[in-house]
Amino acid sequence: MKLSDCAPARHLLTVALVAAAACGGKSPAPGGAKGSGAPVVVADSATRQSADSAAAMAAVRDTAAARRLSPSADSVAPYLVFIPREERVLVAASRNKRLLLDVGRMDLDVRKDSTKLRAFREAAQVLSPIPLRSIFHLQWAQGGEDVVADSFAVYNGRIVMTLFGSPALDTAARGKAALVALATRADSAQPPVATTCELRVAPDSATLAAQLLLTPAERKAQGMARKSADSSFDARVLIVRDSLELDLRKERAPFERLQRRIKVGSTQARGCFGVARRALVVSLRAGDAEWVRERLVLVAPDGAVTALRMNDLRFRAHELITAFDADGDGVDDIATRATTERAGGTTVLRIDLQKKRADRMAGGFAWELF
Repeated sequence: MKLSDCAPARHLLTVALVAAAACGGKSPAPGGAKGSGAPVVVADSATRQSADSAAAMAAVRDTAAARRLSPSADSVAPYLVFIPREERVLVAASRNKRLLLDVGRMDLDVRKDSTKLRAFREAAQVLSPIPLRSIFHLQWAQGGEDVVADSFAVYNGRIVMTLFGSPALDTAARGKAALVALATRADSAQPPVATTCELRVAPDSATLAAQLLLTPAERKAQGMARKSADSSFDARVLIVRDSLELDLRKERAPFERLQRRIKVGSTQARGCFGVARRALVVSLRAGDAEWVRERLVLVAPDGAVTALRMNDLRFRAHELITAFDADGDGVDDIATRATTERAGGTTVLRIDLQKKRADRMAGGFAWELF
């Protein structure tokens, strides 16, 4: 290094400090220093740069959080990747008969090592942007309620927290049907909000009393009428499904190897989508979601069909899980099992009837295959 390099704003901060020290505060000669002084300055620069880099790394590593961790928890901490602190809307889903909240990714297997598992829980409590006993406002199929997030765990490579809510929510989480909900960080407690969809509204006392007064023949007649209506609606949805499949098959996969591996799939979910009561997705897939063509429509009881455009970032194929009002606007939204090549996750799509779109609201429980 030449002493003329002491000019300001010519190098990084570390080298500039070293050069300034070498210059001794004096202006160097135009030709630079000669003789044995130059090698000494080079060696001194290398030494000081290495020491400064180590000091910078130590300063970054020696944070207030790291000082509160035990050595075992500190060794596990680099493998925890949490959501951004500004993230307010998260996905919750039932897994192993519990309602779990996805809060990050875990890059270390701690399930079979009790020591690592204890270290993970200690590190998670210190590093998580969501403290234990945090309150979330949950929107699910039966309406909205406040829940508490507690106890960290690892599920399928994800950092999760267990949600505790009403007895009805706990029963639904332990049921056989898949439960997906949208959890929003709550600044204060809110009163429970019931669902507005008549498909999931519990009968009131007057309705229950009226049903008790019916004779067995009248109850049987009502049941037969409901079954007949559902059967005709199901038949209409099946016709729509077949029509969408025929339309999708008009387009061929670009490669012959994909054309031999095309599979068709369809899923549907009951809900209140304006006048429609059924959401239907039909898709053609080939090569592990390498090539996908799919359609999302809403079907009304009178047979009217509304096509929606699906916007879900990088995910290509979707399977409907359930429908619920995620944003409280009176129109049900849909939870999907979304996939792409060697990856997937759970997403919640907001239904916009005015724009005829299904836009992604939140995603979670992502997985990848390497």
